[in-house]
Amino acid sequence: MWKKVLIVLLACLEALAAASVVVIIAFSDFMYSCEHQFPTLSYQGQTSFDHVIVDGDGTEYPAGTVFDVTALFRNGQMQIYYDTKNISTGSPYTCDISEALNSAELYAALDQLVQKEKMDLVASSVMPSVISLSVYVSLFAFFIHMNKKLKIAGRIILMAIVSANGIFLAFFSNSYMSKAKAPIIYLYPKEETVVNVSLDLDGSLTSSYPRYNEDLGWTVTASPDGTLTDGDGREYEYLFWEGDLRIKPDLSHGFCVKGEDTAEFLEDALAQLGLTDKEADAFIMFWLPQLESNKYNVITFQTEAYEDAASLEITPAPDTVIRVNMLWYPVNSYVDMEAQDLASLNPDSREGFTVVEWGGEKYEQGVLGFLAR
Repeated sequence: MWKKVLIVLLACLEALAAASVVVIIAFSDFMYSCEHQFPTLSYQGQTSFDHVIVDGDGTEYPAGTVFDVTALFRNGQMQIYYDTKNISTGSPYTCDISEALNSAELYAALDQLVQKEKMDLVASSVMPSVISLSVYVSLFAFFIHMNKKLKIAGRIILMAIVSANGIFLAFFSNSYMSKAKAPIIYLYPKEETVVNVSLDLDGSLTSSYPRYNEDLGWTVTASPDGTLTDGDGREYEYLFWEGDLRIKPDLSHGFCVKGEDTAEFLEDALAQLGLTDKEADAFIMFWLPQLESNKYNVITFQTEAYEDAASLEITPAPDTVIRVNMLWYPVNSYVDMEAQDLASLNPDSREGFTVVEWGGEKYEQGVLGFLAR
């Protein structure tokens, strides 16, 4: 009798150990990389510096002058934005937080925001998948150990395979959640037209400008030159949004590009994808700072996968839709891969009412992120 009890206890312990391995590795990988998935976090406070501040008009503010500041956490880095009451030009001034005399206070305030954001992300997107995978691994571990026909060596081997499979799934399932960065939507009707744009996301909207109405979407008056006007008469160049999307990318085709060659590559690629020079310039200026400093970048354009995760409903219906979604990650050595046929991803000409959208995401969670690092 005691042998059966012992076997059950050992099986439970093995199941618990296997589940713990999945949880620890999945969470450690997530916590390492999730800072790059945040929207910009900010803290309103005050600070002073040990050096003179000179504004655009030449006015000097002596060391120790107290400024109202916004401390920012963005793309894994912390900065200070200071302005307004003490700076007459209204131009933004930025610097590293370490320059502030109360840098410890600002670091602590931002770190608290970062930790809260991590916990919110864990609760909303990571916890369900990790729990389900842990249950899967622990059940397999339990039944393997309860199988009397398996010898000890066989149980160990099977348990190792099951644990490795669970760990892989923990990484890979986490990779499906991507942060869609700065998608912006241009509207070019043939004549001034009231247009409604709605998003249908496999995920959640995290930011928008002008503010997106969850029930009604955006409604603007669009002019042929792309100018958008809301109901209050405010004009916009485009519609902006960001969101957490469950994108299942196709990484079988793409490009491996030297960081220093990024601008030239994107100029050519975006022209093939149907963007005008003006639209491509905005795209390149947004992404270039993140790409050009890397030794190499693997770059793919995920039109089909992106449309599955983020569809647009536009009234009246456009005649031409051009959507560009770039997924990329840095690597330290050249990756040989089959090139994409970019010209086939979007229409080759613009006819009638045309809608253009561009955006992208850095693919860094899960297995690819682990290997790239």
